[in-house]
Amino acid sequence: MRKAPLGQRIHLALVNEGPGAAIAIAREAGQPDLFDRIQAVASEDPSPSFLHSALCAMSLPVRRPSDDRAPIIRQDGQYTLAITPKAILRRNSGGQRLEVLGVPYGPLPRLILIHVMTEAVRTKSRQITLGKTFTDWMRRMGFRTISYGPRGSATLIRQQLDRLLACEWMIRWDGEDAQGSREFGIKEIKLTTEYVGVDTPGGGFLREIMLTEGFYEHLRKHAVPLNETAIRQLRESATALDLYTWLAYRLPRIHAKRPAVLSWQQLAVHFGNEGSNIRKFRQTVRDAWERQVSGVYPEARADFETSVIRLHASPPPLQRALVPVLAVGRQPLDVSAPVAPPPDDTAAKFMKALRSRLDPAIARAWLAESSFEEKDGTWRLLLPTKFKADWIRQHLAIEIDHARATSGLVAPPIVAVKPR
Repeated sequence: MRKAPLGQRIHLALVNEGPGAAIAIAREAGQPDLFDRIQAVASEDPSPSFLHSALCAMSLPVRRPSDDRAPIIRQDGQYTLAITPKAILRRNSGGQRLEVLGVPYGPLPRLILIHVMTEAVRTKSRQITLGKTFTDWMRRMGFRTISYGPRGSATLIRQQLDRLLACEWMIRWDGEDAQGSREFGIKEIKLTTEYVGVDTPGGGFLREIMLTEGFYEHLRKHAVPLNETAIRQLRESATALDLYTWLAYRLPRIHAKRPAVLSWQQLAVHFGNEGSNIRKFRQTVRDAWERQVSGVYPEARADFETSVIRLHASPPPLQRALVPVLAVGRQPLDVSAPVAPPPDDTAAKFMKALRSRLDPAIARAWLAESSFEEKDGTWRLLLPTKFKADWIRQHLAIEIDHARATSGLVAPPIVAVKPR
């Protein structure tokens, strides 16, 4: 029987035996801080963050490339992502000049993207307000220690934000039709073409960002739900963030009876590794899984073997983390599986229409264990927890109204918690 990774073993000990046993395992492994990360995720109700599925499947550079002005090209199956740095106008003592900043890299642009996309999904708006000051924005992003100077956290974040906003993004799809002819589709987008800010002695600060309509609409359809607390615990490691977001995207989409198998070379392509040192890449990913990601995403079922990687169907990371489902040799409860709709034809039509408007991962995360029922002439969308009901009321009003019209309901349904 394969041994569970360290993070999941500590989580299991916390669930089944209490903090003392979990701390003992972490200390014995020389990772006392890992217990604190796991406890933080396990003890908090999950709060949703979001990232575009293309960036979950195909990542930014982990470190600064030798030529950081060259485009980033990533592949994932039929999809290719290209991120190209463009020249922007910068102020200097003599006026204005064009400058190519280069591609974004490291953990900071990943955190910026998650924050910006989460705000867009949360507010249902293309207009993102960062904050009144740079310090205010960094606080909102979860930074407690904020430093300035050439290598200060504020300076580094500002540099990576500037790089992100200057890039153009291209997503290409390649396929084959029934006659064997090659098909392709290309979407060229930018995160934003409009932003405002202020110039200060320490540099410019962007107060508001307006996402382009094309990117925003693409994001609404392809946003992958993440756990904000888990992101916070992984914030210092670009590799751990990449692995977590990739698993959050892939695992809920895998067939329950057919694990996905891929080579280390294939994963290296997703993560932008050129494959020149696959052994080092494998060790880095396995270490991130063993000592970081498995602890903050304990429901994830994956085997990072020496020769191949096996991915098993798993619930999305927004489930309540403190659940004893990971005992070695046991199959976890697939809480992400869609619940069969009630026999009433109206209910079936409503749930089908609602799911069709959502990205599959979002549908699995938020509609798991839901039901649609009529009582006393009023239709109700019933959710297992108040947390899910509140989130759906706030974020899915348009999608619910579309499902209402499609299923022939006159009045919008009530979103409520299932009676206990």
